[in-house]
Amino acid sequence: MLLPLLAGAQAYVTTEADSLLAVKVLQRLERNRSLPTADLVHQAANALMGQTYVANTLNEGEGEQLRIFLTRTDCIIFVETCFALARTAKEGGDFRRFAACVLEGRYRDGVVTRFEDRIHYTTENFRRACRRGTLKDMSRELGGEIFDHPINFMSTHPGSYPLMTDVEAIRKIEEELNSEPSWYIPQDKLEECQNGIRSGDLICFTSTVPGLDIAHVAIASVSNDGTVGFIHASNGEAMKVIYNPTTLLEYVRNRKNVDGVMVFRPL
Repeated sequence: MLLPLLAGAQAYVTTEADSLLAVKVLQRLERNRSLPTADLVHQAANALMGQTYVANTLNEGEGEQLRIFLTRTDCIIFVETCFALARTAKEGGDFRRFAACVLEGRYRDGVVTRFEDRIHYTTENFRRACRRGTLKDMSRELGGEIFDHPINFMSTHPGSYPLMTDVEAIRKIEEELNSEPSWYIPQDKLEECQNGIRSGDLICFTSTVPGLDIAHVAIASVSNDGTVGFIHASNGEAMKVIYNPTTLLEYVRNRKNVDGVMVFRPL
């Protein structure tokens, strides 16, 4: 059952199962709130292990609404949810504060009126978080280079987005994104650069598709022996949140639609 509620002045939609799970995870994280935010992101990811992968949940129902789901997730919703849970736990906040964190990350300036208000490009989402001081772009610092890959997929493929009605608004966003440089760690440099990645870092797998910035997102999970793996909402055979069976390096090397990673550290 969908429950329409309020996050401050902003309505949101969730279910009892999703809200109960969020509260349960928040209570678990709050016991360790003195830890760095990235550690709490990693703990949140582990707490959501096994949740089902479901695409397009944000496009369900009537009109544009702030939809909050943990029990049905895709790759970006999973990552933004873990990040919002960690931030909320650091503050000692409740579910309403968690919803406000999701709103901040998902919608431009907190406006939820139409499809175009939603932040669709991960590049924009994470850049805004960097400006707010809640994320740090580690890609250049870890040895990355300029990601020369202009963004224009949505405006050049409007048929792929049936809810989009204002292509020009999206095109302006793309122009703004292209006006600033992006940094990434290309596949051929990842082996030497990955030692700087920490558990809880947000990993963006850069896309080889023309016009598309990011192919997939995940949360880094580094084992005691230094092996860099990741947790993600997998749309492969598993169709759920899993610890990926291959390492980060192996995943990048084996994917034709991926040519490197961006790394962002929660603060």
